[in-house]
Amino acid sequence: MTDNTENADHVSSLLLGKYEGEMVDGRYHGKGIYTLNENCRYEGTFMDGQFHGEGVLYVKGGAYQGYWKEGKLVEGGFIYEDGLSYLKVGFKYWDYCSKYDRRFYQEIKEGLKIGENLKYESSHNHRLPKDCYDTIDGYYDVKKHTVYSYTTGEEIRTPNSDEIDFILNNCRVGK
Repeated sequence: MTDNTENADHVSSLLLGKYEGEMVDGRYHGKGIYTLNENCRYEGTFMDGQFHGEGVLYVKGGAYQGYWKEGKLVEGGFIYEDGLSYLKVGFKYWDYCSKYDRRFYQEIKEGLKIGENLKYESSHNHRLPKDCYDTIDGYYDVKKHTVYSYTTGEEIRTPNSDEIDFILNNCRVGK
């Protein structure tokens, strides 16, 4: 039996993708990069042709990052392109969004498929002024104690003290 071990820089073309990296006995083994298409690429370690060990699977919208075992992610989770971590492996709930954060109500209520755009992001992409808080229907100006419309800049309302507390403790602030 011959040892067909080949180290770095080996490129293998598959029916659907491209592999660059270490191989043993004609299988992906060791460090490598597997590119399925422009929206799907894995960089990390392989064992016997499968994702195994530390690695990152980049997909449209973010990446699965962590520790893989026999092709399955067993530690880590999904991270959106903006750095927001989604549900971690082994956890039932996404701890970033809570039922108290109304910005993500639809995602919490209906769920979210990995790689799908957040309903919040796709329907709400206004520029948030510096030191103001996003209230979805507008932005809260701390200095003026008023909520203004993103589109018109006109005053929408003057929140009461309970709403101000909620805004300051739960809403995104402009930087």
